[in-house]
Amino acid sequence: MVAQSRRAVRSWALWTLSVPALGVVVLVELAAIAYGVDAFSELASWRGLTVVFALTASALISVEGARRVESRRRRGGPLHKDLAPAWMIAAALILHPALAILVVVLLRSWWRIRAGKCIPYRWVFSTGVCVLAVGVAHSVYRSALDFTGGSDLGVVVSMAGGALAYLVTDTLLCGLAISLIVPGSSRQDAIGDKDDLCVDATAGTLGCLLAAATLVSPWFAFVAIPITLTAQRALLLGQLETEAQIDPKTSLGRVEWWRRRTEEMLRTSRTHREPMAVLLIDIDHFKQVNDRHGHLVGDEALRAVATILRSAIRTKDVIGRFGGEEFVIALPDTGLDDATVTADRLRSAVAASPLAAMCAGVLDDPDLDPDPFRLTVSIGVAVYPADGSTVDDLLLRADRAMYAAKAAGRDRVRLAADLHLIPRRTLPDPAGTTSLPRPTPADLQHR
Repeated sequence: MVAQSRRAVRSWALWTLSVPALGVVVLVELAAIAYGVDAFSELASWRGLTVVFALTASALISVEGARRVESRRRRGGPLHKDLAPAWMIAAALILHPALAILVVVLLRSWWRIRAGKCIPYRWVFSTGVCVLAVGVAHSVYRSALDFTGGSDLGVVVSMAGGALAYLVTDTLLCGLAISLIVPGSSRQDAIGDKDDLCVDATAGTLGCLLAAATLVSPWFAFVAIPITLTAQRALLLGQLETEAQIDPKTSLGRVEWWRRRTEEMLRTSRTHREPMAVLLIDIDHFKQVNDRHGHLVGDEALRAVATILRSAIRTKDVIGRFGGEEFVIALPDTGLDDATVTADRLRSAVAASPLAAMCAGVLDDPDLDPDPFRLTVSIGVAVYPADGSTVDDLLLRADRAMYAAKAAGRDRVRLAADLHLIPRRTLPDPAGTTSLPRPTPADLQHR
């Protein structure tokens, strides 16, 4: 029995952490336990349990009511922001620290029960962070209240300061842990982006309003339920807008999004009299990949090429999926020579990449033969202002240059400036505002 217990302890995911990450996790948990013991030792009376019940019950109803929305919002990364801190902030502002900790433990325990599978040490760590954040928020609130003299404005400022202290503590401790536990985490991965900060601001504001209402009557906490449910749905809007702009197969921008960004770049280039390049990229013989290996391998190959292209361009360059096996890239502040170098670098990167190994790893198909499974791309290059003054002009010229690269044997880069263009029929865009090039039958047979 003892041996089994020892083996179970040794199998904990906690021991897989690096020494710095393990140190942070353990220190936070010990600090939270110490603060909790001290808070409960100073609790002279259990008055306030009605507020504890009201905050906990209303929070649980809100959490359960927003469960489907939150599961839709989850992005799969280590960081997820929601409005749950609002109830803990309210508890920290109006309750004794021990009772506020009780609210935290009850809410976190319910989350653990409903979450099903989770990594235990992460749940314990997150709970410890919430406990410490409650303590910091309460201390800041009480100190600010003493400093302001308890005036009406002073109460508002003190509550806002306490809410901010909670959010800062939570963000810093969780961000530090994520940066140590998940190697290669960016600042956005650790502390969130602009949308995450907006979620924090909403939670903090709601927590202050909830605390103020609960001071009048604990049962006002239940009035906040429809407000939080509506706010949770509103948080989903930004994610839906982002998803509408992203191609799900490659995680690149859709062509409509790419066009809007490129038109903005082109206006900037006109204003500052700077060049701008457009690259149109087509995977050679991609249909043969689907025919030989199946569409699952073809989809993985498409994703692999998209990843290669995205990693080989600058942050300010804009890449999108043009359709099928075609990609398009806008290069701001880039003349003909630099665009040619960039295009050739992208061509070489795709040709030299171990696509077979990448796809086999994802699809768990180690028998994928790497010899016939090598992809190349043909790239057409057009540059503003020499090759066109609008996005459609540049796309048309880049398209013609790309077909010239295919006609020359594929795995080539061709410049629109080097071609003697023959006018080709165009078809109107469905919106009726632009015209896009359409390949001729002779072009299609070269794909």
